[in-house]
Amino acid sequence: MIKAGVAGLGRWGQNLVRSVQGTSETISFTAGMVRNPDKVADFAAEQGLQLFDNYDAMLADADIDAVVLATPHSLHFEQMLAAAAAGKHIYSEKPFTMHKDEAERAIAAANDAGVQIVVGHNRRFHPAITELRSRLADGALGTPLHVEAFESIAGGLLFPPGDWHLTRQEWPAAGMTPLGIHLIDGMVDLFGTVTSVHCLSVHRVVEADVDDVASVLLQFDSGMTGYVCTIVVARPELRFAVHGTDASAVISARSYSSLDILPFKGEPENFRYDDFDIEADALTAELEAFADAVEGRAPYPIPHDQIIHVVAVLEAIIKSSETKAPVEVG
Repeated sequence: MIKAGVAGLGRWGQNLVRSVQGTSETISFTAGMVRNPDKVADFAAEQGLQLFDNYDAMLADADIDAVVLATPHSLHFEQMLAAAAAGKHIYSEKPFTMHKDEAERAIAAANDAGVQIVVGHNRRFHPAITELRSRLADGALGTPLHVEAFESIAGGLLFPPGDWHLTRQEWPAAGMTPLGIHLIDGMVDLFGTVTSVHCLSVHRVVEADVDDVASVLLQFDSGMTGYVCTIVVARPELRFAVHGTDASAVISARSYSSLDILPFKGEPENFRYDDFDIEADALTAELEAFADAVEGRAPYPIPHDQIIHVVAVLEAIIKSSETKAPVEVG
């Protein structure tokens, strides 16, 4: 049983704890770190967590095997270096880091320390993505030509003033860190290397210094094209569609609960995943996959080269949003 400490006990950090606490046979949380422990004292008591208000103090706890980072994106890099130096295995929520060189250095530090280091992309573990990945591997869609993805939330209107999300440092390019990073990761998972991006990001409505809408064109090394759009001031919605020479595939609903396979010939297929909770079941799956990697039972299903490349694509998109020009992915 892997004993983990979680840094950050906001909504998502608490979701991570709840997904495995008392039910998983491979990982449990024994500690939590938060700047204001009083705010989460009841949750910590309910989940049996020892609370720390200092990250280094939690890392010094010899009973902790691993750390789970649910902290602001810009903190991940330094926190991962500190965890590697302390000999703790590392699970970081997305985005892994904000810069490619930081991702490379964090992974190198973990490898040198002999600890596992992974990123949490819960949608990789959703059965809709598993089915789509299988259809692509079987050639059921023919030659993939284009992939497009759209996701919106209303967070830009709902987060209170001063919330850490509503800064350009943490939310650059209109939702690329809370939303777009998932869509980019899905595209890299399914279609490989992205060679260039061109992003148009605009600020119209949000009172904070973040953009409302971002639209990104992507070119893949395979020759196929892609498109990503994120909005942070609209009703929640999602669409992830792949268009091939023989069929299209469309995932819809923010919970990924519906997958349609739409062939040129033959009858359409619809897969429903209403019983799979993307904020519970997928978190359980990825945390247990992390534990399996730590214990040597199986490699984590997101390889390091993909972790680094997704960060490189994110970095290129942010740069393009600032320059309004195409950017090559490093």
